[in-house]
Amino acid sequence: MPLSTMSSISNLKILDEDGREGELDDNKPIEVDMPTPTFKQVVGVLPTLKKKPQASPSSLSSDLAELSHLKREQMVKNGNYQKMQFGLEQMKVELLEQELTIKMEKLKAEAAREPLHIAKEQVQQRVQLLKEGVPQDEIDSALPVPDHTDDS
Repeated sequence: MPLSTMSSISNLKILDEDGREGELDDNKPIEVDMPTPTFKQVVGVLPTLKKKPQASPSSLSSDLAELSHLKREQMVKNGNYQKMQFGLEQMKVELLEQELTIKMEKLKAEAAREPLHIAKEQVQQRVQLLKEGVPQDEIDSALPVPDHTDDS
């Protein structure tokens, strides 16, 4: 890289041998008064390479031991995580089973109540017909009295 270019040279002064400004003489050397660039200006911001120390066999074996220890710890933690995950899945299944049991009991209770509900409605209808003056024998033929005997 050149230290200067024509575009970086400004206002040349032609000096005599005694240091005074004079006329241009083709035989005399021309001095250029420029500040000398520093090393940082010339080099600029370049990445620097840092040499790593060469690994010794003992440091390699200690690194390998540390790596295998970390791998073992990771496997233990993964195993614990999987056990916890399995436990959560088991709890979820148990809760679903309980929910189904509750729903079945509710349906059984509703089914057991249904005949009573029907009988109640029939009795209410019979009472209403009696109030309206319908004879009892017509009510009995239209709405028979339900039989609530246990066959078990």
